[in-house]
Amino acid sequence: MTQEKKRFSDTRFYPIFFMIIVSVIFVGILATFYELTAPRVKAYQQESNQKIILGLFGLPTQAPQQAFDKFIEEKQQDDIVYYEAIQQNRLLGFAFPIRGKGLWGTIDAVVAVSPDFTKIIAFDVIKQNETPGLGGRITEKKFKNQFQNKDLLQNNELVKYNLVAEDAVEDKYEISQITGATLSSRAVVNMLYNELKDIKESLGVSYE
Repeated sequence: MTQEKKRFSDTRFYPIFFMIIVSVIFVGILATFYELTAPRVKAYQQESNQKIILGLFGLPTQAPQQAFDKFIEEKQQDDIVYYEAIQQNRLLGFAFPIRGKGLWGTIDAVVAVSPDFTKIIAFDVIKQNETPGLGGRITEKKFKNQFQNKDLLQNNELVKYNLVAEDAVEDKYEISQITGATLSSRAVVNMLYNELKDIKESLGVSYE
């Protein structure tokens, strides 16, 4: 008696084949979607970064591209890319993209410093992966604004700020940590110190 030939759809290989085909189609759709949206995402990120840098210097952000072209000039020395802010022929300061290790991933930020590198003008977080409601609060104005007009020098050396309990700052070299997020708070302080130290040395900044 002749054994009836099985249809391919009834074989044990069919589910595997089917999943491969579905995966290929799904990956193709994702790749197409990425190609279509990538320029828009890149433009949005660029505009967001421009707004952040402009905002650090108190410059207008309503038309970011025009304002950026007017007030900001990109510079590079060795591997360091930074931004020079000028308004009415007056140097406002420099903005540096910085990066550090957080509790759960990388923290990307930008810090603006005075032309003589003795004060932080302002500080902002661009991207972080800290715990929502805890370390994620490093993006809140209450935390970030502590760094505005903060002295960078102590005894003619770059300062590393001390962390104190939330709302317990008594000294100009202290930073109020986020309750329940000491490690994330410390990560920001360490990032600022380490990155600015490297930047200062690379640019040949001297306080003598």
